[in-house]
Amino acid sequence: MEDQLRMIRCNLENLPVLQCSNGYRIRAYRKGDEAHWARIMDIAFVDQGRTAQDTYTNVINQPDFDPNGFFFAIYEDLPIGTACAWKRCFRGEKVGYIDMLAVLPEHTGHKLGKWLTLFLLHYFKAQHLTSVVLDTDDFRLPAIKNYLNLEFVPISIRENHTLRWHDVFEKLDLSKNEIASSAQKLS
Repeated sequence: MEDQLRMIRCNLENLPVLQCSNGYRIRAYRKGDEAHWARIMDIAFVDQGRTAQDTYTNVINQPDFDPNGFFFAIYEDLPIGTACAWKRCFRGEKVGYIDMLAVLPEHTGHKLGKWLTLFLLHYFKAQHLTSVVLDTDDFRLPAIKNYLNLEFVPISIRENHTLRWHDVFEKLDLSKNEIASSAQKLS
């Protein structure tokens, strides 16, 4: 398995206003959401067989788990998307880390990935963090476009990442100027 690509948003100033699509809302974890998380992750990432126990193993029993940083997108009182907000150390600084963001396929087209990401950015800002990091895969082009639109910029942490980012930008049909502009934001 190839390592993931990394992106960073270097500040949390001037965040867009959070406004979910009609009928959707975002809320923090509640006892009993464990099976919902397993179902969402199973369907979104095609990892068959996740159980509520996996929620404890992968999220709740982690040493830095905060139930107020474990979020669900809700539609008709049913969780249909999820994302985790962690605090990590990156380059010697405490940063926000967005992890395990997923939305059920039948709810795509409502910008829920964007709203979950933006919700976490607001959450991290309220936690007095100043930057946020996430990891993603080359093939998650709609997600990467979403992150770029929310002012995340690529970071090359492995030797092959520069070429991989170039390929991603090419697939997204972004110009060399947009690639250079994105790299400049990080400088």
